[in-house]
Amino acid sequence: MSSYLNNHTKVSDATEEEIDLKEVFRTLGRYKKSIAIIVFSVFLLSSLYAYFGTSIYQAQLTLQIQEKSGGQSTDDLMAKALGVESANVDNEIAIFQSRFVAQKALEKLNIGTRYYVFNNLKKVELYKDSPFEVDTKALSPRLFDSEFQLTAVDENHFRLTINPSKSEKIAEFLKSMFGTIPEDEKLVRFSQVFSYGMKITHPLFEMIISKKAPMGNEHYSFSVLPNEYMYAMLQSSLMVSAGSEKGTVLYLTYQDNVPQRAQDVLNALADAYTNQSIEVKSESAEKTLSFIDKQLEAINSALQNSASNLKDYKSSHIVVDLKDKATIAAQKMDQLETQLYELDMQQSVLKNLLSYLQNNKEIEGIDVGSATASSSPILSLIEKIQAANSLYASLLADYTDKHPSVIKVAQQIVSLKASLRGTIESSLRGIEQRKATLNDIISKNRMSLEGLPEQEKQLSQLTRSFMVNEKVYEYLLQKRVETAIVESSTVSGVRVIDNAVVDDQPIKPKRALIVLIGLILGLIIGVMQAFLRNYLANTIQSISDIEKHTNLPIYAVLPYFTGRKSLYEDALRVLLTKLEFQTSKPKIITITSSVQGEGRTTTAIEFARVISSSGKKVIVLDLDMRGSKMHEKLNLSNALGMSTLLSKKSTLEGVIQPIDSNLDIIAAGPAYSNTYALIISDRLAAVLEELKTQYDYIILESPPAGVVADALVLMRKSDLNLIVFKAKYSKKDFIKNINRFVEEHQLENVGIVLNALDLKNIRPWINK
Repeated sequence: MSSYLNNHTKVSDATEEEIDLKEVFRTLGRYKKSIAIIVFSVFLLSSLYAYFGTSIYQAQLTLQIQEKSGGQSTDDLMAKALGVESANVDNEIAIFQSRFVAQKALEKLNIGTRYYVFNNLKKVELYKDSPFEVDTKALSPRLFDSEFQLTAVDENHFRLTINPSKSEKIAEFLKSMFGTIPEDEKLVRFSQVFSYGMKITHPLFEMIISKKAPMGNEHYSFSVLPNEYMYAMLQSSLMVSAGSEKGTVLYLTYQDNVPQRAQDVLNALADAYTNQSIEVKSESAEKTLSFIDKQLEAINSALQNSASNLKDYKSSHIVVDLKDKATIAAQKMDQLETQLYELDMQQSVLKNLLSYLQNNKEIEGIDVGSATASSSPILSLIEKIQAANSLYASLLADYTDKHPSVIKVAQQIVSLKASLRGTIESSLRGIEQRKATLNDIISKNRMSLEGLPEQEKQLSQLTRSFMVNEKVYEYLLQKRVETAIVESSTVSGVRVIDNAVVDDQPIKPKRALIVLIGLILGLIIGVMQAFLRNYLANTIQSISDIEKHTNLPIYAVLPYFTGRKSLYEDALRVLLTKLEFQTSKPKIITITSSVQGEGRTTTAIEFARVISSSGKKVIVLDLDMRGSKMHEKLNLSNALGMSTLLSKKSTLEGVIQPIDSNLDIIAAGPAYSNTYALIISDRLAAVLEELKTQYDYIILESPPAGVVADALVLMRKSDLNLIVFKAKYSKKDFIKNINRFVEEHQLENVGIVLNALDLKNIRPWINK
């Protein structure tokens, strides 16, 4: 028995450590039907998904933004104040994805009305290929995106239907259960026949449906959403990315289920972006020209007045030429006063910028002069504020002003503006100091001219005034010419490198890949469920289930009894042959089971018949005196039997009932209160000894071994003990119980009969 335990332990360890490939294949074979069903089901679902899935196409467009805008220097403070700046890729991406550009693009598109046809069980969008066209004059928000169904009645008439979907009807029904639904919230239902081209008037909509091409028997539908509401569709499908971190090339992709619409949308977005760039530059140039014209008008008037005064003075006075010293002093005065004027203009720009900054949130569109007051800190701060403003506007398109990211950018803008104000005020103080210095120098030069004769002094003043005005006029005139050239030659800072193109094949769904994945996934799920079911199955499914849990020998594997007794009897003949060729041939055989219902009675009867058919004499003793069913199966009397024989109420000859020429039966007899006492009595031993002299085989049908102690007594009296397990009925734990039972009672000559096994699972055991 210790060797049995050691072997059993080795078998258990080997089972845990090694993968039994044969068992794997047996499991797959056992559940092959469910695997095939699952594989087919998942494959079918994936095929349906691939077929009905909406094809998505991708359009691509590449453009480049100029590194400098408007041809103006980025060191020009006025240009910065007017919103002209270097290209910032992140800002340009935000602008491209802004609602402003999308709305400009939507003005050139007509994608709010979408047309569909039901073809081959699928709903297909037509876009520009629709055989009819809808001109919507008015539409209630209740019908935004609702499905209008259109069916041709004849060549000139059609039926227009509005029918809510099942989900909408269910939602309305559930809502009605909790109260009355207001009239303006009820689902719209409508169906009527109209002529093509006529005006359809309804309280909720007004439209004209025109026929463009012959309409077959297909079922058409359309939905209408005002074009301005299509921004969400554009934003969700548009992707803008930069070619590199420091590059100025942008890659635009747009995905849509209609390839032509994807291409149209990208082209419209590119045009809208280009046009807004031109508008910004033109606006800046116009503001600059307006300011310069005002300055020119004032300076021109002063210049003409100076020239007239100088001319009048020369014609009415006789003057001599100035001395060299006076000439030099006059020229220096001209230069100083010109510098003072330039400082005045710079001061004007900065004051205008400071005033605008204090009264406005943005710093674009300031109407200032064209002085080129260069200040790197100011220019840098303006650029940062403009970038922050662009980021703030793009964030507000997606979030509220309470969002943490929006709050952070707003605080950054406030901080930058405070720094800008401080820098401007500091620059103004510097200009004031420079002006004071210039005024001191100018005062000293005036004093040097005081010594000149009165006529020369006055002539010098008139000449100086004329020269200053002339220089300022020339400066402004030059600036106006430059700005006018910029305005007249304004072009977009955007260059389209590759126009929008669409691939012929959709980017998704990948139908072949989906079907392949479905096939593989179905196989994986099928195999997993097979092993899971096999793991969770607590009943004996195959011979290997017994071999993995015990070292007890398997004496016979009986097929499921379906009425074809030849196969069943052949398996029992194999069992008989094994017994006949044993060295010590068993004479008394106990047939038991772990619980009721495992087929021990049928096995005992059929085995006895096989033995009798071989010419051997055999008798079956029904010792299950508590729950006997043998007499019912054989239609025998149960008035006398083992209970009466062992209680000495009847004789051995009186209880034997012949079945065939070589087969006799002793029934269990009437129920007895203490069968255990009868079985351990000497009477049973005496009966068995007497029967040995008359029969070749004595078969004892025992009560279940795991239920009562009667089986243990009978097994000790037997030469061979066969424990019957029923496939797909007996639990695997029963094997462990039998192992424990055999070990504890040190039983010998114990074997197993597996009953009711599928034929396909018997072949591997036979081949052994």
